[in-house]
Amino acid sequence: MLFGVENNGAVTGCASLSQPELNALKSCHTQLCPEASPEFRTIGIEVDGKPNFVVAAYIPYRGTLVETHKAEAFIRHGDNKHRMSAEERDDFRATRQERRWEQRPNEHFKFPQDFDENVVQEFCTNFRERENKPDWSTEDILVDRHLMIKDGDRYVPLNCLTLFAAKDPLSFHAGARIRVQRFEGTEEGAGETFSPLRDFYLEGNIPRILREGDTMLANMNYNVTWLSNEGKFVTTPEYPKWAWFEALVNALVHRSYSFSGSEIFVKFFSDRMEVESPGGFVPPVNAANIYNQRAARNPHLMEALRYLGFTQMSREGTRRMRQSMEDYNLPAPNFSQEAINGVSVRVTLRNDHHTRKRALDKDVATYCGVDTWKQLQEYEVQIMGYAFNNRSIQVAEASRITGRTWNTSKKDLDRLVRKGLLAFVPPKFQRDPKARYELVGDRRGGLREA
Repeated sequence: MLFGVENNGAVTGCASLSQPELNALKSCHTQLCPEASPEFRTIGIEVDGKPNFVVAAYIPYRGTLVETHKAEAFIRHGDNKHRMSAEERDDFRATRQERRWEQRPNEHFKFPQDFDENVVQEFCTNFRERENKPDWSTEDILVDRHLMIKDGDRYVPLNCLTLFAAKDPLSFHAGARIRVQRFEGTEEGAGETFSPLRDFYLEGNIPRILREGDTMLANMNYNVTWLSNEGKFVTTPEYPKWAWFEALVNALVHRSYSFSGSEIFVKFFSDRMEVESPGGFVPPVNAANIYNQRAARNPHLMEALRYLGFTQMSREGTRRMRQSMEDYNLPAPNFSQEAINGVSVRVTLRNDHHTRKRALDKDVATYCGVDTWKQLQEYEVQIMGYAFNNRSIQVAEASRITGRTWNTSKKDLDRLVRKGLLAFVPPKFQRDPKARYELVGDRRGGLREA
């Protein structure tokens, strides 16, 4: 394929393109067809007697069906291209004996020495008990469950077994891990503004990732106190565990492992939590029918995790996510397919931070009185929280924590005095640095009735 040559054969070259345009040209496959893996070369030429160049793209033959970022595949009929239906794609794969990625043999690992004995034995023990196969060997079970094949007198693990139980899947698949980040605001920023509060990886086989993720992500969830529909204060994590843990399981089970350089991302923002996994929805599932349809990209991996209790292989997972969010008075999860360095599925959980940010300290709300507290502006909530925890507050301190000017902060404090929430302690002399505002009554001891 040549860039710089018109459809009629006229050579125009690429010298008129800017460097950003050339960069976009050479990386277009990452957005349009990530599996194509083209190789680019710049070839110098002359156009109208002036130095110029064309960009040649060599697209190596792939023996497997390649899909675009929209999960579409095309085949050429004569001089026309034809978009293949789901049935045609399945037939194409079947007639060429193409295996799913998870079912391809993996010669990089040797069984049993490269595998986590505890994971393998837990899986096999549970299988024997559930299926009433007490005499089956470990090898018999792994072959029967399509996690391994027998080749003559040796056993060869499949890709799904390496993800499920290998000691170090990352040595073969660079994207077999999860990156977890927490950001202070609603955007992650870029360049100098990219500064996550937390940034770490979860690595290992999938059961290990899930077990470590269970603890690590629970610690990443701030506790918030909010007023329930019954008018009572309830303290909970930002997001219900059923929602974020199911999103984590789904990402590991349903992601496309064909994107070997892409990892799963879990991102916490002030207003939401996002889980991004490589690969699009698995047809017929899409964002509109995800609560009613089920499909698995890696069914044997999913079944293996079922024996360890991580999956149920039914539609109840996404429904449980939605119900748990409703139980927390939060919006239902949002599922979307995005073009992010190729195609990805993103699950977004929103935390209703505008309401719950005010409920971080129910003692402050109790002091103010619930009705009054609910009517406070955000900067007033910040001032009252600081005053409550520090016994008093000065104008300069109010200005610092709210980001408002000194004069405006002085007016804010005087307004809280008029509301009966603070008392002004006048200076003993002009410009006395000890001038301050205190809580009404016996400082923090005399709390007001809610």
